[in-house]
Amino acid sequence: KIAHTSDVHLHDADDAAPIRAAFARVVDAVLATRAQLFLIAGDLFDHTRIEGDVIDFVYEQLARVDCPTVIIPGNHDCWQERSVLRRMDFARAGHHVVLLDEPEGARVEFGELHATVWGRCMLDHAPSNKPMAGAPARTRDLWHIGMAHGLYVDYPETERSSVITAEEIEASGFDYLALGHVHAHRQVCHGGTVACYPGVPAAQLGTRPAGSMAIVELMPGRQARVTDHTLA
Repeated sequence: KIAHTSDVHLHDADDAAPIRAAFARVVDAVLATRAQLFLIAGDLFDHTRIEGDVIDFVYEQLARVDCPTVIIPGNHDCWQERSVLRRMDFARAGHHVVLLDEPEGARVEFGELHATVWGRCMLDHAPSNKPMAGAPARTRDLWHIGMAHGLYVDYPETERSSVITAEEIEASGFDYLALGHVHAHRQVCHGGTVACYPGVPAAQLGTRPAGSMAIVELMPGRQARVTDHTLA
C-alpha cells in the first residue's frame, strides 16, 4: 500500500498555517491507512529560499512516518545551487527518508517491500527537462514504481516544460507512476502502467473544498488500484 502526495507548497509567509496543517493531515493519513511506502512527488516546498521553522516542521512531520519515504524535487523546489533541498539533512527526520537527487535519475530498492522506486532530480523547469528520460527496466520480479514531476500531455509535439507523454508512460513498464505538478486528482493508464496526480493537500491550492492525496494498492496479477483520498 502506497501513500502518494505532491505539491504541498510549504512556505513561511503569513498564510502558511493552513498549508502546514494540510501536510500534517497527509501524514495522519499515511499512518491511518497503514501505508507501507510514502511518496512525495515534488514541490514539497513553495520556493527555494525556505529557512528556519518550516524546515524543522518538515523534519518533525516526517519523523512521525513509520515507513520508507521517498522525495523528488519539483519545479518550485528545483535542485539549484541554493535550493532548500540541498540545505536539508533528512537524516534528522529518520533514515527511512530518501531524497532522489540525481539529475540523470536514481533508483532505490526496498527489499522488505519487494519494490524499487525510481525518479529524476529536476534541475530546471524547461522544455529541455524530460522527467521520464532514462527510466530503467524492472529489477528482477520486484514491484516497479516511478516518480515524475511534470505535465502529462496526450500529444508529444509541444513546447511546454517538463512534459510527460503517454508513450513514455507505457514504455516505462512501471506498476505505478506517482506524478506531481498538476493541482487536481487525475488518473491515466497506458500499457500496464497506472499514473496519477494525487491532487493537493491544501484545499486553497486546488479546485475542491477539501485537500486530497492518493492511496494506492499493488496486488500481484492486477492493475494498480488508486483511491482518491479526501483529507478531512
